[in-house]
Amino acid sequence: MLLRSLRRGASGQLLFLFLLVCVGPEALAQMQTPVTGHYPPGQSGLRGASTPDPGFAYTNFSRFFTNLQLVGASGTPVQDIDELRYANISMFTWTTDWEFLGFRYGALAGIPFATGDLSSPAGESGFGLGDILLTPISLYGKSTSFDYQLQFTVWTPSGRFSPGSASNRGTGFWALVYSLGGVYYPGGDRAAWSISAVARIEQNFEQRGSGIKPGADLVVDWGAGRMFRVADHQLDVGLSGFGVWQITAQEGGPPGTDDDRYRLFGVGPEASLSLFDPLTLRVRAHWEFAAHDIVRGNNLWIIFNYRF
Repeated sequence: MLLRSLRRGASGQLLFLFLLVCVGPEALAQMQTPVTGHYPPGQSGLRGASTPDPGFAYTNFSRFFTNLQLVGASGTPVQDIDELRYANISMFTWTTDWEFLGFRYGALAGIPFATGDLSSPAGESGFGLGDILLTPISLYGKSTSFDYQLQFTVWTPSGRFSPGSASNRGTGFWALVYSLGGVYYPGGDRAAWSISAVARIEQNFEQRGSGIKPGADLVVDWGAGRMFRVADHQLDVGLSGFGVWQITAQEGGPPGTDDDRYRLFGVGPEASLSLFDPLTLRVRAHWEFAAHDIVRGNNLWIIFNYRF
């Protein structure tokens, strides 16, 4: 870590004390926090890898999330942030009847918009375009008790970005995401219990303007739930969550960012309700915990899915 290396030797101790007085311990801790990837963990949830029927679908994700604390490499909070932010993602899905090696072919495109800190009086809370994602390859399979999928995604740096700016709405770097997921239906009944997981490895490239190449990360979304029939509506209720791990070191950042790697976990309740035949409402809440070298907060998702 940067703080440990600065303390070594007399000259290092003097430099450490100088920085401590000038910028404070909180800023020093933030200097060594790695840049995270694009994917918002927890987006998949219950039945996240289910195989859709052929056709078109539109999904709108509204995500309210708090950035509460900056957590250091030891897992101890080092800075209170107390931000409230909002992101909205429009996802367009096309699933075909075409098959490749037993997999049905599909494609996705996601267009995100995001705000800055809604609780800040600094005027940086405006709505702006984020980083658009394209999934040209989405392969779906199905058996008696399982659904499974393979995906390849390109994440673009389309959102506004300038190093250190409070008005950023994008990350400033390209990424490739490789996804593998499945859903298990005990007993083969898709209208009852489900256990799902989707693993994504994000390969990140150099961030423009900063010279930083963020490390790759692994995100695993999971969910376990039970579907019920309520009058003429389907209700799916359960628990979902995620885990995030940085799996390769960041390059080109401030000294110390390659010494420790971030990780984060989240868990909470989730429910979806079929409002009428093509339209479904889904709500999930995730509380984050066991954070290391990352910002920790909480998430509320409100999701509408419409099948054409």
